Amino acid sequence: MKKLTLGFMLFALAAATMFSSCKKDDDDDDDSKLSNLSATIKGSKFSTATAAFYSSKNAENSGTSKLGQIFSSEEGSTTIAGTENGKQLCITIKGTTKGTYNLNVSADNAVNNTLIAILSGETVQDAIKDAVNIETDAMIIYRAVGQTEGGTDYWFSTKASVNFDNSLVAYATGSFTATLTNKAKDTFEITDGSFKVFGKPAK
Repeated sequence: MKKLTLGFMLFALAAATMFSSCKKDDDDDDDSKLSNLSATIKGSKFSTATAAFYSSKNAENSGTSKLGQIFSSEEGSTTIAGTENGKQLCITIKGTTKGTYNLNVSADNAVNNTLIAILSGETVQDAIKDAVNIETDAMIIYRAVGQTEGGTDYWFSTKASVNFDNSLVAYATGSFTATLTNKAKDTFEITDGSFKVFGKPAK
C-alpha cells in the first residue's frame, strides 16, 4: 500500500500541475473549482486541488503488498489521491466503473484486528486476503507525509463508503464517508468527503 500510495501521490501532483496550468490559460477562476479533494478531518478542513485519480485493470499497478493484492481483481482498481500541507489522503476502490464501493470490517472483531495489525506495521498473515473478503471494496488512508504503517499519524479505514462516477471518462466525481483508526486505535469520522478530479481511466 505504501508503494501504491506514493506512486499515486506523484501522479496526483503531476496531473494537478498540468490541469492548473490549462485552467489559468482559459480563465481566472479558482483552480479548486476544476479539481478538488476535500473532507473535514478531526475538526479541520482538508481541501486540495493537488489531486487526481488513476484506474487500472492491470494487477501489477495495485502494488506488491498484501493490501495491493486485495485490491487487484478482474475489474481492476482505482485510486483517488491528494496532498495538502504535509498530509496525504488516498482512496482506493476495487473497480474502475461508476458505482458505490464499501468497506465494513468493523463489525467482525477477528477480521478488524487482523486488518489493524497489518496496517499498524505488523507481520502480514497468509490468510489475510481470504479473511477480509467479507466486504473490502474500498480503503481510505490518511497520513502525514513520510508516515508509514504503524505510525501514530497513519490512519486507515475500518468502515467506508465511496460513491464514484467516471461517466466523463477522464474526469471523476464522487463522495465518501469513513471511520478511520490508527495503531493506537484512536478513531475519527469523515462524513463530508468529496472529490472532482482529472485522471487516467482504465484501458
